[in-house]
Amino acid sequence: MAPLGSPGTIIMIFTIAPDEESLASALADRLIVEIQAALAHTRPLRIALAGGSTPHRLYEELGRHAATLPWQALEIFFSDERAVGPQDPASNYRLAYLPWLSKAPPGTLIHRIPGELGAQAAADAYDDLLGHAVADGQALDIVLLGFGPDGHVASLFPGASLATTRRAEAVPATADRIARITLTLPALRAARRRIIVAQGVAKADALRASLAPGAATPLAKLMAQAPVEFWLDRAAGQALCAHGTS
Repeated sequence: MAPLGSPGTIIMIFTIAPDEESLASALADRLIVEIQAALAHTRPLRIALAGGSTPHRLYEELGRHAATLPWQALEIFFSDERAVGPQDPASNYRLAYLPWLSKAPPGTLIHRIPGELGAQAAADAYDDLLGHAVADGQALDIVLLGFGPDGHVASLFPGASLATTRRAEAVPATADRIARITLTLPALRAARRRIIVAQGVAKADALRASLAPGAATPLAKLMAQAPVEFWLDRAAGQALCAHGTS
């Protein structure tokens, strides 16, 4: 792990693995240790899962450990979802369910975003759920995130207003994007930890752009407001070369 930052800025922690497989295995091992440690706590570890293609290998790796995972020490949320049902190929829930969550025993706490209700109704329902998740107001221990080539995180896209008091919001459809539901920047900031996973050269370019002085991408705004842990493969880690980290 290597820290990156300067006086007066948020310190970001980077873990770099040789390739995608090693990255998924290392992060799965870390999460399993933290879930096991939660057995000693009075409440389960609350993790919001990422969507998109980035975490697929991670969910496959966690699925391989499903039989020995202490599911009772885990509570699952989601960082964003498309306005579709759970069986739709575009569903982020389905992405995690097929390789991993389908192996959870009955009674496991899994709170999917009900995208089939439509974006606004689903966002209202999830905002209410998160608001009542815990008495101390900090619903999430860990938020898993990827980021896009444009620097979006969850379904917070460039140009969108990030100022809100809500924990979940609807994201309108565009010509090339289905309507979505996303955790808000305040909800991501309020979580105890934010873990961002990325692999590939394209993500290196996006990360480099968000690390540049004056960057205004949602990823840059998140980094400016809260500590972030990056888990990268070597290709994505190329973004750090210009910042003096190896």
